[in-house]
Amino acid sequence: MHKQNPNIYDGLSSESTLGDMARRLQNLLPIEIPVNYPIKPIFTNIEIEENIRNGMIALLDFMRLFYCLLAESSEQYDKPKPQSRLGKTPSIAVDFPFIYYTRSVLLNIGYHSKLNENVLSFSGIKTLNLIICCEGMEATTKISMPKLIDSISFLNDCGMYFEGIDFDAHNHHMADDRFIEVTYPDNPDVLVGLKIMAIAQRDLQWKTKDEVFLRCDYRALASDLRRR
Repeated sequence: MHKQNPNIYDGLSSESTLGDMARRLQNLLPIEIPVNYPIKPIFTNIEIEENIRNGMIALLDFMRLFYCLLAESSEQYDKPKPQSRLGKTPSIAVDFPFIYYTRSVLLNIGYHSKLNENVLSFSGIKTLNLIICCEGMEATTKISMPKLIDSISFLNDCGMYFEGIDFDAHNHHMADDRFIEVTYPDNPDVLVGLKIMAIAQRDLQWKTKDEVFLRCDYRALASDLRRR
């Protein structure tokens, strides 16, 4: 069982690499998710319980792949740490911005999209550039277009497809409001888990500031499970 509010930075320092952070988060994922647990009504108003549970199991598999590929691509997406960060407490937002931005993109996809027959859809790429703080609130700053495309491209490498975004285009514009559809052909149940966990992070964690999304903590959905 997870401890309550585990410190995602345990064993890390401001000098840790992106790969170190990815492996730490991977170790915080549940070993498995139960096939039966009570789910809060806020979520069953969106999907039936069986689909939610299957979605969480699928999302857990996706997050394992996500962290594995992130650790392997650490050198590509990591950023040098400035001298001013040495000896400081590590922070995803400051020291590992690629994780921070890609997490925000995933939360935006899940939270702002409509789920319909194995597709999450929304209007406009600017929907994805909102930075979501740990308490689930939107930051005043936005993800730049180059960094946004980097995150979307990485998710594409993870098997998440974006219909309506041309990855070969030389220029992308935030004003582009074309309809975008997100699919995950390897297991469409991932999309249900993504939508449910995005709501759990954004709407239910503003008091505790607990990072349930990156840990894929299914207990955030449960109506009477103590998170120990």
